[in-house]
Amino acid sequence: MRQKIYFTYSYRKQVLPETMLEVTKKFGEGFFCDKSILEHGIEFIGLINKQGRMEGAIFNNDINLTGERKEMYMMELRLQSSMQSDFDPELGPVSYNVTEREKSKFVSIINFPYIVLAIMKKSKDHIAVIGKIKTAIRNFQNFNKESNVQKSDQV
Repeated sequence: MRQKIYFTYSYRKQVLPETMLEVTKKFGEGFFCDKSILEHGIEFIGLINKQGRMEGAIFNNDINLTGERKEMYMMELRLQSSMQSDFDPELGPVSYNVTEREKSKFVSIINFPYIVLAIMKKSKDHIAVIGKIKTAIRNFQNFNKESNVQKSDQV
């Protein structure tokens, strides 16, 4: 059984990578650190911010690209998402995109302040994975709403 690796993504050598604890504080325990999402057949899950930068990732196998090429790929995903949103008034918002390559499926889920990128084996049921990730996102959002209500009640 392979050991799973959890850490924050950083392409720049001059930027010190954050610890997983800092990622937990940033994204909350309810979503990004939910280790059950990273099941057999899912190689990588990452969060891409509005600037097209990878802010955090958990993975069994990293993306097989150099740091510069990874950054270009993440920016391309963000640009594609932005261009697709131009048609939201007429066609409705995009929920997710699936790109099937030689050995893997790349799924980008767009209905979150971050793009969630999931890379999985071609044989993996991407619909089930998308459902699991969307459930984790909803739970994360509900967790944050409840936390904010509790904090305001205490004040």
